[in-house]
Amino acid sequence: MPEFRIEVAHDIAGCAATVALQEETWSGDVIVPPQLMLAVVHNGGFVACGYAAEDPVPAGFVFGFLGIHDYHFRHHSHMLAVRDPYRGSGLAQQLKEAQRDHCLDQGIEIVAWTMDPLEARNARFNFGKLGAYTRTYHRDFYGAMPDKLNQGLPSDRIYVEWPIGHDRTYKRLRGEDRAPALEDAEREGIAYLLRADGDRPGSSGGSRAAPRSSAPSAKATPPWSSSARPMAEARTCSCPNLVPGMRGQSPCEKQVKASRGRSPCET
Repeated sequence: MPEFRIEVAHDIAGCAATVALQEETWSGDVIVPPQLMLAVVHNGGFVACGYAAEDPVPAGFVFGFLGIHDYHFRHHSHMLAVRDPYRGSGLAQQLKEAQRDHCLDQGIEIVAWTMDPLEARNARFNFGKLGAYTRTYHRDFYGAMPDKLNQGLPSDRIYVEWPIGHDRTYKRLRGEDRAPALEDAEREGIAYLLRADGDRPGSSGGSRAAPRSSAPSAKATPPWSSSARPMAEARTCSCPNLVPGMRGQSPCEKQVKASRGRSPCET
């Protein structure tokens, strides 16, 4: 397992170091300019790069900014990317933990981002490793996107929320809270729409599938609330082999696509 050092960006050079990886991951059409990143950093935002030993090129980076949601301050994590040779190395989690520490120092307890609901690798990272949850679904959230990952596809997204100050999150990061498996969800009768078959979509959930709804979004209670017990702590979304039922929402009207093997990313 390679060792990494995390460098928090405080100047234009640190922000500019993310540009090549942005281009590699999304193409040049959706790059966040380093000058804008620097302005965000100087106003409470966060940029950090991860470096492997003896490699001067960033192996990954994370970028986020302050926001307000439901009348409360929170941190929106807009981008996270890891270079292909370092995927699965633990770097993405180290970057998220550095971001978490930054936010806790500011008194912020929720970090949020958007995620493609059909990206199983990202779902496993967000829900399985980090202990995040989701309760909101957006259809075609960004509209048409020109980058190489999203071109020609509707930009449906789920809104991921990460309660960084919660005990469940600490336990998940330390490996003390096991992420639920598909068998756990099936035993508890949790609804799902699609089951993975390796890296490709597999069988549907059959009688367990959640009903379709035409509403653009839906919200549920956070998983630590007593009123959320029927959701079994949001295990529908925590299971990496499921496309979640989303509390009665259909995950997507677009054709189900196979995982593209991208890095964990938040756009």
